[in-house]
Amino acid sequence: MIIDPRFAPRRNDVPYLRRRSRPKIRMSRPGAPAGGTAVPAASAAAPSTSGHSDAAVADFFSGRRPPREHRPPREHRPAAPPPAPAAAPATPAVPPRTPAPTSSSLDLDAPSTSSLDLDAPAPASAHSVPAATGPAQRSAARSTSLDLDAGIAPSRPAGAAAASPPSRVRALPVVRIAAGGRTILARKSPTVTLTRTQSGIGVFIVEAACSDEVGDLRLGCAYQLRSGQSSTAQATGGERHAPPRSRRPVLVGGHERYERISVDLRQCRELERLAVYAFSESRAQLNWGGTLIATTFAGAKIELPLEQLAPGRVAVLLSLYNVRGEFVLRAEMETIAGSIREACRAYGYDQITWLDDRTPVE
Repeated sequence: MIIDPRFAPRRNDVPYLRRRSRPKIRMSRPGAPAGGTAVPAASAAAPSTSGHSDAAVADFFSGRRPPREHRPPREHRPAAPPPAPAAAPATPAVPPRTPAPTSSSLDLDAPSTSSLDLDAPAPASAHSVPAATGPAQRSAARSTSLDLDAGIAPSRPAGAAAASPPSRVRALPVVRIAAGGRTILARKSPTVTLTRTQSGIGVFIVEAACSDEVGDLRLGCAYQLRSGQSSTAQATGGERHAPPRSRRPVLVGGHERYERISVDLRQCRELERLAVYAFSESRAQLNWGGTLIATTFAGAKIELPLEQLAPGRVAVLLSLYNVRGEFVLRAEMETIAGSIREACRAYGYDQITWLDDRTPVE
């Protein structure tokens, strides 16, 4: 229950509360000048420290707020002094040196002062007096050669500013053979290219049309398939079929009227390359003569005269390469001083292993 302070019993334990006095604040007069600042009377006659503390305690118990300190209006406050101007930077006695022009262009024809040519003269210092520019000096200024042994490159004439286009390498014409046609391969025109039809339909036959005066000439070939398998095929003294013991051989060596090698063109994709060679069965010198005849689809014939061969026991006559489905034939006509094994190795068939100088390992 809260008792009314008017009817509360008198307390004698706080006598200082009965003798306290509230300080009076003297406000500034309304007629004070605008430029001056009014000083409150309480500030002139400030009470002692104990009086202030007593007044604060009394205000605290009574619930009154202490009076706010009087402040002059904003327009009566003295303005802050303007900041002092910054000191001007001291002027240097010596003007700054202008940097020397440098060139970072990648144009080798433009003048440059950063040449990598070690034989070129050193650049002049910044304090030296420039000399008269002549043709030699202008040529040296344009030197950007990277050749450490070469001297200063001479200047190009004005008419040679546009570089001439590079000359194109003239491609050799592709020699073809028409259906039922006939062509002779020689040293001046040693190659002929069959069409896809001539390389993929029917049978490609190579036979040596020679008389008995030549000797005991036999025909064979070294081959390489797409699978990587490599060996030889010949009708006499070797394996007749390629691959060996195959039910559908790609190559077959035989003898009818003349020695021959037949290629099954239904399996033309399996054949990578081959080299046709001739040899003497008795290892005697052959008196080369006659003609090597290659026949393909529609009766087209390619002929190679054998009289131009030098005497010998083994000769590589014709090579065939499968280039994007077309057979390219080339007349080799080279006599080999050695055996069939040396002839195969001379033309890159070095993956064949041999029992002797004529018989490969199957």
